[in-house]
Amino acid sequence: MDLGGTKILVGLLNKDFQVLATEKAKVQPKKAKNISSKRSRKAFKMSLRKPKSNPIKCSGLGLAAPALLPPRGKSPVFSQHLLFEKLSARQKISQTFDLPVALGNDVNTGPLREHQFGAAAGYSHVVGIFLGTGIGGALILDGKLYAGASGAAGEIGHIFMDSSGPLCGCGKRGCLEALAGRVAIASEAAVLAAKQKAPNLFDAVGTELSKIKSGTLAKAIAAGDESIKELMEQKARLIGIAMANLVNILNPELFVLGGGMMEAMGSWILPEAKKTMRQYAMPGMVKKVKVVAAKLKDHAIVQRRGQTRGR
Repeated sequence: MDLGGTKILVGLLNKDFQVLATEKAKVQPKKAKNISSKRSRKAFKMSLRKPKSNPIKCSGLGLAAPALLPPRGKSPVFSQHLLFEKLSARQKISQTFDLPVALGNDVNTGPLREHQFGAAAGYSHVVGIFLGTGIGGALILDGKLYAGASGAAGEIGHIFMDSSGPLCGCGKRGCLEALAGRVAIASEAAVLAAKQKAPNLFDAVGTELSKIKSGTLAKAIAAGDESIKELMEQKARLIGIAMANLVNILNPELFVLGGGMMEAMGSWILPEAKKTMRQYAMPGMVKKVKVVAAKLKDHAIVQRRGQTRGR
């Protein structure tokens, strides 16, 4: 189960980790206080009904959420996008679904799957950056997920960029996410639409932030809204600057860019981010660094093989 800021995606897998069925449900963040919500349970039950080979008996639940998950998942966790006051610990989730549960951070589980079977297969030093409601990241060093001292390593969205920048959901100002996450982009796009600098976007959804999604922005660009294209390229350059810093610190061999924004607008984001990374990183370190798009998309999280380390 992939619990996102705007959706829940449930994937039913067989013992070989092949996806038998999926079910998606929309989430209203302000109402998604915990994982035992009616929408979560309904999506879970609907996925069990889809396969033709009945009856289906589940052996376990893997839950990925955009939250800080301490090792072994025993402490309360925090998710700024889902507004959880306290995400239920493993025991409570297990009781809700009547299954053994493994917990994991969503952006960690995605790159791990890409490392096993996707765009990062065969690489040992990988940085995954996923662009969605916010910006998340994961580090694979020496072929293993690097979790850090408290299990929270990889918060790339909270790289500091600008002391006078907008307020981030984490409470600080000027984080990469506050400048280049989808929520930030939607806000700036709405202003452009209101000023009639993005007429196609305005005709499609007006200035309502909740309707300005990645796909909507992509359609506006395709329809000729140059201001939206320029906005996305500007944000891609910010991502590229963050990537340059990561090159200088971690010396990776590969960046994998994924998430909803990449799926919708990767053709504009990836080249600009890559070019900016090469411009600002140390030449000797960045020369052989590759930048690729994630291959597995939504299934990168729900199709994660094996248990989430330390969860």
